Parts: sequence; C-alpha cells; structure tokens
Amino acid sequence: MTQSTLTPVPQAVGRHLVQALDVGYDLVLALTEGFDDDSALQAPDGHKPLVWFLGHLACAKDYFSTLHQGTPKAVTEEFSDNFADGADTDFTHVPPLTEMIAIYRSAHQRIRDFVTGLAPQDFSRRSALFPDENMGEYAEQFATLGKALALTQMHDSFHAGQMAHLRLALGMESPV
Repeated sequence: MTQSTLTPVPQAVGRHLVQALDVGYDLVLALTEGFDDDSALQAPDGHKPLVWFLGHLACAKDYFSTLHQGTPKAVTEEFSDNFADGADTDFTHVPPLTEMIAIYRSAHQRIRDFVTGLAPQDFSRRSALFPDENMGEYAEQFATLGKALALTQMHDSFHAGQMAHLRLALGMESPV
C-alpha cells in the first residue's frame, strides 16, 4: 500500500528533490562504465567489488521504499540477505552486472516517482515501523521521512567515492 498525501509539493520543489536524488545515482552509474561480469567481482585488498556497491545501494533504496512508501520489497529475500547492511556477501551468488544495474535503477526509480508527490508536512512524518537495528546510529534519523530521504541521497554519493577509489585501485580511470 503506497501512502498518499493531500497537498502535493510545488512542481519546482519536486523537481529539485529528484535532481538531488539523481546526483549520487548518476555518479554510481557513471562509475559502472567499463566493468563486465568478471571485473565487477574484482576488488584489491581494502576494497569491495563493484557488485557489492550496486547490491548494497539497491537494498538500501528498497528498504527506504518499504519503510516510507509502504511498498512490498522489490528485491528478493535472498538478494537482501546477500547485500543489506550486516550481510556476509557470498559473491558466488551474484546476478550478472546488467541485472545488478537494472535492480539498482528500479529501486531508485521507485523513490524518484514517490518524491514528486510529497507534501511539505510529509517530511516530518515518521514511519509506522522503526528502522532495522542494522542501521545502527542512523536508525532514529531514518525513521523520519525527510531525514531518510537525505540519508538515501547521501548514501549513493558516499559509496560513489569508494567506487571511484576501487576503479583507481583496479587501474581504471575515474570520472570523479
């Protein structure tokens, strides 16, 4: 069940929210360029492979949607168990890179569609469910829609920086 609002955000605000969400998202997608199924699983010491970032970010976005949009999970339980916070990722059970990117894109699009219909009063709305304990210090902040939206946007950008370092460690150029 998707939660609805009565007073939509003015169109310019909705566009701004979408643009803000797209900044980190676009960085993540740019950082996937030049990888294939094999190289997306490679990670020098001190790094995680590209597929981990895509799976982790898709899970985080999916969690936002289930918590604040009231939508059912879009990723499978197996996928979530493999990539969500606290997961011990088994890289032998990873979909092909094109599918990982598609899952990430789909999770992002659900949030993107949602924010255009928010009303100003929605940003202080708390989720009926308290965020998972794996969120640690961010759980309390993630319980409020506006803060969860900001954290979700920053999350992509944060991991994009790590993905840029991964590319450099693999001898690839980085667009950022």
